[in-house]
Amino acid sequence: MNKHQCKDYKEVSKTAADWFIQKVKKNPVSKIGIATGNSPLEMYRNIAKTASQYTTALSLFQLDEWVGLSEQQHSCRSFIEKEVRIPWGIPVEKTHYFSPSLHLTDKIQAENAVASMQKKLDEKGPLDILILGMGKNGHLGFIEPSEKWPHNTCYVSELAASTQNHTMILSEQTPPTIGVTLGIKSILEAKEILFIVTGTGKTAAYTKWLTKEITPSLPASILWKHPKVTLVTDL
Repeated sequence: MNKHQCKDYKEVSKTAADWFIQKVKKNPVSKIGIATGNSPLEMYRNIAKTASQYTTALSLFQLDEWVGLSEQQHSCRSFIEKEVRIPWGIPVEKTHYFSPSLHLTDKIQAENAVASMQKKLDEKGPLDILILGMGKNGHLGFIEPSEKWPHNTCYVSELAASTQNHTMILSEQTPPTIGVTLGIKSILEAKEILFIVTGTGKTAAYTKWLTKEITPSLPASILWKHPKVTLVTDL
């Protein structure tokens, strides 16, 4: 575990961006797993401002997605389009989403989407870099806390109450109860992981994570099994 302790979110974002830029300079055709949300947001914007000349040949793979949104602009796909793919100059054909449709509406579509994404990963993977954040309850992507480890492969996840209150979807009248996510297999097979831990309400989960106990009640703890994780945090 390579840890970068930062004083605030601004330093987290710059440190993570600098790390990422150095990696893609060495391998400009890297396959990147993309998380969404506030944790990596300013990192993505820093990269777009300072290093987009190094990102145009990358391939992107979506980490997770809500199912059943009423408004497309709240989707993880929309986030990636706005904050990553377009600013980084990456062609549509090198960006791999769970579904070709603009958003997933029900569990049947979700099941088809996870099968499609797993096929893409099996054919094109493993990921060179997987960017991850940690939820307030310790989730990774939409791998939620549970009594036993979930599917190894991409799957449809039942979302925890705290996830249903995520800032990305606060304006949804009826928040999604399920989502699609990469599985443990794809996470552990990634060549490197950039783990960004920042934000309010995460101190308890982070403190538990630091004990190094690997438990499905804290999905992020699975990262202790990965040989090449870079942690950037201000907690």
